[in-house]
Amino acid sequence: MEQKKAKKIDHEEYKEIYGAALCISSFKHLILSPESAMNLQTSLQATIDIPRVPSLNGLIGRCSQPFEKQLTETDVNSKQCRLSINKVDVENAVTPLLKEEEDVEKGIRVKVYDANGKEYPMTFKLWAHKLHVLKEGWIEFCTDHALLAHQDFLKLWVFRNLHTQDLCFFITSRRLQEFQPIKKRRLNA
Repeated sequence: MEQKKAKKIDHEEYKEIYGAALCISSFKHLILSPESAMNLQTSLQATIDIPRVPSLNGLIGRCSQPFEKQLTETDVNSKQCRLSINKVDVENAVTPLLKEEEDVEKGIRVKVYDANGKEYPMTFKLWAHKLHVLKEGWIEFCTDHALLAHQDFLKLWVFRNLHTQDLCFFITSRRLQEFQPIKKRRLNA
């Protein structure tokens, strides 16, 4: 029977491992200066595709990965007054950022920012127990950006304001010469 050989750790390697463990365990007692905290936040955000808008510098805290949506007829209809958001996108981008006391069925006041940093107050809500929407301010956003159904694609980020901890959205749009809706395939079909 072959004996397993235990890896020998020499004295220098042991000192290095012990030093690293001691350093890591001391982090829970570390108080960062505001400048160090901002530097750490900036380096953490470098790993996430966050919006690069000068007027939002220093405002973006926890942030979702972006998701895209092709606008539909009902999204740009002034009588509907809302942007519908896919349930899967809500689960992946919005839900992880929600606070326990925030109730989507009652509605959450949010700030939505465009690519220029202009702020649009809106409400994020679950409509009729099945449809997540941004409303109350959406039509103004639509009009300001002359958005069109099927041609305009939105890229949305969800984030917490670093100072107020309010829930916020950042939305950019791009226009394609596509006049047909693109159907998303259902993952659980």
